[in-house]
Amino acid sequence: MRALAISAGSIFIAAFSAHAEDGCSKDTDCKAERVCVQRQCVDPAQNASSKSADAAPATFQPAPVISSQPQAPSPAAAAPALDTRRRHFGGFFRPDLGFGYLKMSTSSSGTDASVGGLAGTFGIAFGGAVSENNILAFHLWDLVVTSPTLTYGSQSISNADATLTAIAFGPEYTRYFADNYYFAITPSLTRATISANGTSSDTNWGFGLRAGLGKEWWVGDHWGLGLVGHLSFTVNEDGGTNPPTWTGWSGTIAFSATYN
Repeated sequence: MRALAISAGSIFIAAFSAHAEDGCSKDTDCKAERVCVQRQCVDPAQNASSKSADAAPATFQPAPVISSQPQAPSPAAAAPALDTRRRHFGGFFRPDLGFGYLKMSTSSSGTDASVGGLAGTFGIAFGGAVSENNILAFHLWDLVVTSPTLTYGSQSISNADATLTAIAFGPEYTRYFADNYYFAITPSLTRATISANGTSSDTNWGFGLRAGLGKEWWVGDHWGLGLVGHLSFTVNEDGGTNPPTWTGWSGTIAFSATYN
């Protein structure tokens, strides 16, 4: 009877221990180094990984949206703006100021006559580039001789009170080349006037031409300064009855300033 009671008690203790591990309430209810987690005895490493998984927040990954509409290019993908610095694009403006020599001559009744002398010149052109280095502009230019020398036949006199003026205007074409050299040509309408002692006499409007060869140096992103040599030609019929025709030639050099 005593042996039976001992056996029954052993079975009861074993069953109680197994039940305690299956339904623990604290770490001491578990064997060895196992710990009690949610009434279950588990290894410490398993418990740590379980806590990390529980602590990691769930991330929401939205499904990609596929659109059938074409996507507009982003501003970053657009073509870069044209850099016009130190290049001949866009609006054009060029004044020039210089000096040289002008002579106008004619022949009347078999006698040669001429008038001329040292001349000042001024010009201004404004327009725009039709393509890089190709400029179209409106060009106004003149030549002024103070105290010209008048020659008629073998006689020559200088009148300090006289002034000879030639004015001209027309379309100008300018072509720029490497190193900022340029060539310009202006077919023009021209007219000459000589004034002396408070009176003046004008020729009729005629034809003229001015050609220039110049060199400029950039002094800013859009400004250039330089020198230009001009060769000018005019043909003008004098006023009055059976008038003679005056032919004029001039060579000048000028300082130029160009904005482009």
